[in-house]
Amino acid sequence: MKKLMISFLIGILLIGMTACGNKTVEGDITAMFKNSVFMGDSVTEGFAFNEILPEECVIAGAGATAGFTYDDIDTLVEKKPDNVFIMLGSCDLLMPVDDPKELFRNDLTKLISKIKEELPDCKIYLQSITPVTQEALKQESRYKRIEEYNELLQELAGKLSVNYADIGVLVRENPDLFAEDGVHFKKEFYQLWLKKLSKSL
Repeated sequence: MKKLMISFLIGILLIGMTACGNKTVEGDITAMFKNSVFMGDSVTEGFAFNEILPEECVIAGAGATAGFTYDDIDTLVEKKPDNVFIMLGSCDLLMPVDDPKELFRNDLTKLISKIKEELPDCKIYLQSITPVTQEALKQESRYKRIEEYNELLQELAGKLSVNYADIGVLVRENPDLFAEDGVHFKKEFYQLWLKKLSKSL
Protein backbone atom coordinates (compact mmCIF):
# COMPACT_ATOMS: atom_id res chain seq x y z
CA MET A 1 0.00 0.00 0.00
CA LYS A 2 2.86 2.32 0.90
CA LYS A 3 4.58 1.58 -2.44
CA LEU A 4 1.34 2.26 -4.27
CA MET A 5 0.96 5.60 -2.50
CA ILE A 6 4.56 6.60 -3.32
CA SER A 7 4.04 5.67 -7.00
CA PHE A 8 0.85 7.70 -7.05
CA LEU A 9 2.58 10.75 -5.54
CA ILE A 10 5.49 10.48 -7.99
CA GLY A 11 2.98 10.29 -10.85
CA ILE A 12 1.20 13.44 -9.64
CA LEU A 13 4.56 15.22 -9.27
CA LEU A 14 5.61 14.31 -12.82
CA ILE A 15 2.30 15.50 -14.28
CA GLY A 16 2.69 18.77 -12.37
CA MET A 17 6.25 19.24 -13.64
CA THR A 18 5.18 18.55 -17.24
CA ALA A 19 2.34 21.06 -16.99
CA CYS A 20 4.65 23.70 -15.53
CA GLY A 21 7.24 22.93 -18.20
CA ASN A 22 4.72 23.60 -20.98
CA LYS A 23 3.66 26.83 -19.33
CA THR A 24 7.30 27.93 -19.14
CA VAL A 25 7.83 27.17 -22.83
CA GLU A 26 4.73 29.22 -23.73
CA GLY A 27 5.91 31.99 -21.41
CA ASP A 28 9.37 31.98 -23.01
CA ILE A 29 7.88 32.32 -26.50
CA THR A 30 5.55 35.14 -25.41
CA ALA A 31 8.52 36.92 -23.79
CA MET A 32 10.28 36.94 -27.17
CA PHE A 33 7.56 39.32 -28.44
CA LYS A 34 7.60 41.78 -25.54
CA ASN A 35 8.93 44.51 -27.82
CA SER A 36 6.85 43.60 -30.87
CA VAL A 37 3.55 44.97 -32.10
CA PHE A 38 0.88 43.07 -34.03
CA MET A 39 -1.29 45.12 -36.38
CA GLY A 40 -4.41 43.84 -38.11
CA ASP A 41 -8.13 43.17 -37.98
CA SER A 42 -10.22 41.01 -35.62
CA VAL A 43 -8.13 37.88 -36.40
CA THR A 44 -5.04 39.63 -35.01
CA GLU A 45 -7.12 41.11 -32.17
CA GLY A 46 -7.46 37.51 -30.94
CA PHE A 47 -3.93 37.75 -29.48
CA ALA A 48 -5.22 40.26 -26.92
CA PHE A 49 -8.74 38.82 -26.62
CA ASN A 50 -7.33 35.37 -25.74
CA GLU A 51 -4.72 36.93 -23.43
CA ILE A 52 -1.84 35.45 -25.43
CA LEU A 53 -0.19 38.87 -25.69
CA PRO A 54 -0.71 42.00 -23.57
CA GLU A 55 -3.04 44.61 -25.08
CA GLU A 56 -0.21 47.10 -25.54
CA CYS A 57 1.38 44.71 -28.08
CA VAL A 58 -1.73 44.60 -30.27
CA ILE A 59 -3.11 47.36 -32.52
CA ALA A 60 -6.07 45.64 -34.15
CA GLY A 61 -9.83 45.65 -34.41
CA ALA A 62 -12.79 44.38 -36.37
CA GLY A 63 -13.05 45.80 -39.88
CA ALA A 64 -9.48 47.16 -39.98
CA THR A 65 -8.08 47.71 -43.47
CA ALA A 66 -4.68 48.94 -44.65
CA GLY A 67 -6.21 52.38 -45.16
CA PHE A 68 -7.76 52.58 -41.68
CA THR A 69 -4.58 51.21 -40.05
CA TYR A 70 -2.58 54.13 -41.45
CA ASP A 71 -4.28 56.25 -38.76
CA ASP A 72 -2.66 54.06 -36.08
CA ILE A 73 0.93 54.84 -37.09
CA ASP A 74 1.39 57.46 -34.36
CA THR A 75 0.32 54.90 -31.73
CA LEU A 76 2.79 52.40 -33.22
CA VAL A 77 5.65 54.91 -33.27
CA GLU A 78 5.09 55.74 -29.57
CA LYS A 79 5.67 52.07 -28.71
CA LYS A 80 9.08 52.02 -30.50
CA PRO A 81 8.87 48.28 -31.32
CA ASP A 82 11.75 46.17 -32.59
CA ASN A 83 9.33 44.20 -34.78
CA VAL A 84 5.92 44.85 -36.28
CA PHE A 85 3.80 41.98 -37.58
CA ILE A 86 1.09 43.05 -40.03
CA MET A 87 -1.86 40.92 -41.12
CA LEU A 88 -4.26 42.88 -43.29
CA GLY A 89 -6.33 42.15 -46.37
CA SER A 90 -9.20 40.04 -45.11
CA CYS A 91 -11.39 43.14 -44.75
CA ASP A 92 -9.78 44.98 -47.67
CA LEU A 93 -10.97 42.36 -50.14
CA LEU A 94 -14.54 42.98 -48.95
CA MET A 95 -14.35 46.73 -49.64
CA PRO A 96 -17.25 47.94 -51.83
CA VAL A 97 -15.08 49.70 -54.44
CA ASP A 98 -14.43 49.06 -58.14
CA ASP A 99 -10.94 47.63 -57.62
CA PRO A 100 -10.41 46.61 -53.97
CA LYS A 101 -7.12 44.85 -54.80
CA GLU A 102 -5.54 47.99 -56.28
CA LEU A 103 -6.76 50.04 -53.33
CA PHE A 104 -5.20 47.46 -50.98
CA ARG A 105 -1.91 47.57 -52.89
CA ASN A 106 -1.73 51.36 -52.66
CA ASP A 107 -2.86 51.59 -49.03
CA LEU A 108 -0.50 48.86 -47.83
CA THR A 109 2.45 50.33 -49.74
CA LYS A 110 1.73 53.71 -48.14
CA LEU A 111 1.41 52.11 -44.67
CA ILE A 112 4.69 50.18 -44.88
CA SER A 113 6.59 53.11 -46.40
CA LYS A 114 5.45 55.35 -43.54
CA ILE A 115 6.42 52.77 -40.89
CA LYS A 116 9.87 52.44 -42.48
CA GLU A 117 10.24 56.21 -42.48
CA GLU A 118 9.15 56.63 -38.85
CA LEU A 119 10.81 53.47 -37.46
CA PRO A 120 13.86 52.82 -39.66
CA ASP A 121 15.31 50.17 -37.29
CA CYS A 122 12.07 48.21 -36.92
CA LYS A 123 11.79 44.84 -38.67
CA ILE A 124 8.53 44.54 -40.60
CA TYR A 125 6.78 41.21 -41.21
CA LEU A 126 3.91 40.94 -43.68
CA GLN A 127 1.78 37.91 -42.85
CA SER A 128 -0.48 36.06 -45.25
CA ILE A 129 -4.25 36.36 -44.93
CA THR A 130 -5.53 33.23 -43.20
CA PRO A 131 -7.91 30.99 -45.18
CA VAL A 132 -11.54 30.41 -44.19
CA THR A 133 -13.68 27.25 -44.07
CA GLN A 134 -15.92 26.11 -46.93
CA GLU A 135 -18.95 27.13 -44.87
CA ALA A 136 -17.59 30.68 -44.48
CA LEU A 137 -16.88 30.75 -48.22
CA LYS A 138 -20.53 29.96 -48.92
CA GLN A 139 -21.53 32.89 -46.72
CA GLU A 140 -19.08 35.30 -48.41
CA SER A 141 -17.87 34.33 -51.90
CA ARG A 142 -15.33 37.19 -52.03
CA TYR A 143 -13.12 35.16 -49.67
CA LYS A 144 -12.25 33.12 -52.78
CA ARG A 145 -9.75 35.87 -53.56
CA ILE A 146 -7.64 35.26 -50.43
CA GLU A 147 -4.89 33.39 -52.30
CA GLU A 148 -4.81 36.09 -54.99
CA TYR A 149 -4.28 38.70 -52.28
CA ASN A 150 -1.60 36.55 -50.65
CA GLU A 151 0.31 36.53 -53.94
CA LEU A 152 0.12 40.33 -53.88
CA LEU A 153 1.42 40.34 -50.28
CA GLN A 154 4.42 38.23 -51.29
CA GLU A 155 5.08 40.52 -54.22
CA LEU A 156 4.91 43.62 -52.02
CA ALA A 157 7.15 42.04 -49.36
CA GLY A 158 9.84 41.56 -52.01
CA LYS A 159 9.33 45.00 -53.55
CA LEU A 160 9.37 46.84 -50.22
CA SER A 161 12.18 44.71 -48.72
CA VAL A 162 10.22 43.39 -45.74
CA ASN A 163 9.75 39.85 -44.43
CA TYR A 164 6.89 37.56 -45.45
CA ALA A 165 5.35 34.90 -43.19
CA ASP A 166 2.88 32.31 -44.47
CA ILE A 167 0.40 31.70 -41.64
CA GLY A 168 -1.96 29.78 -43.93
CA VAL A 169 0.26 26.69 -43.56
CA LEU A 170 -0.64 26.55 -39.85
CA VAL A 171 -4.35 26.78 -40.65
CA ARG A 172 -4.19 23.93 -43.15
CA GLU A 173 -2.30 21.80 -40.61
CA ASN A 174 -4.82 22.58 -37.83
CA PRO A 175 -8.31 22.86 -39.37
CA ASP A 176 -9.85 21.89 -36.02
CA LEU A 177 -8.69 25.20 -34.52
CA PHE A 178 -11.16 27.36 -36.46
CA ALA A 179 -13.74 29.16 -34.34
CA GLU A 180 -17.41 28.49 -35.10
CA ASP A 181 -17.65 31.20 -37.77
CA GLY A 182 -14.91 29.57 -39.88
CA VAL A 183 -12.97 32.85 -40.11
CA HIS A 184 -11.53 33.37 -36.62
CA PHE A 185 -9.56 30.95 -34.44
CA LYS A 186 -9.49 29.24 -31.07
CA LYS A 187 -7.00 30.25 -28.40
CA GLU A 188 -4.70 27.29 -29.14
CA PHE A 189 -4.09 28.53 -32.68
CA TYR A 190 -2.52 31.76 -31.41
CA GLN A 191 0.07 29.83 -29.41
CA LEU A 192 1.06 27.90 -32.55
CA TRP A 193 1.13 31.17 -34.50
CA LEU A 194 3.60 32.76 -32.06
CA LYS A 195 5.73 29.63 -32.04
CA LYS A 196 6.00 29.77 -35.84
CA LEU A 197 6.89 33.47 -35.86
CA SER A 198 9.45 33.02 -33.06
CA LYS A 199 11.58 31.01 -35.50
CA SER A 200 12.02 34.03 -37.74
CA LEU A 201 13.03 36.50 -35.02
